[in-house]
Amino acid sequence: MSRETEAKNILELCASDGLRAFQLVESQLATLVLRAQVMLSLSGIVITVTGFSGTAIARTSLLARVSIVGGLLLVLLAAALAVGGVLKLRWLTQEIGPQPLDVLVRGLAMRDRKARALNVALGCFVTGFALYCLAVAQLLLVAH
Repeated sequence: MSRETEAKNILELCASDGLRAFQLVESQLATLVLRAQVMLSLSGIVITVTGFSGTAIARTSLLARVSIVGGLLLVLLAAALAVGGVLKLRWLTQEIGPQPLDVLVRGLAMRDRKARALNVALGCFVTGFALYCLAVAQLLLVAH
């Protein structure tokens, strides 16, 4: 569905109440921010754990070293993408204009850009976290 069609549907759903429609798009943007913040919190945990046990994991094997470094780099990339693509500040009120439909289309475009950035960030995070878990598994398999 095109943004224009979605914007028309939102306006219709909100009984042509531009403020209600605006608030609906605003709440979707808030959801994206919340999800990005959760991912950043998880990234912080990965980085913190690496600080405590990274050297022990890296001593396990070459696979563990490559996995933990690759995982950490992907988690950091995910955090950077979330900050730059989702948490980058632009107020939805900056899109307000005389036509509610145009405002909604611009708001939906902003939402879609941020959603794409979050999806890429999540892909990097999941891949990085999987590599990180592989490195930890190496440590646990070697431990006696």
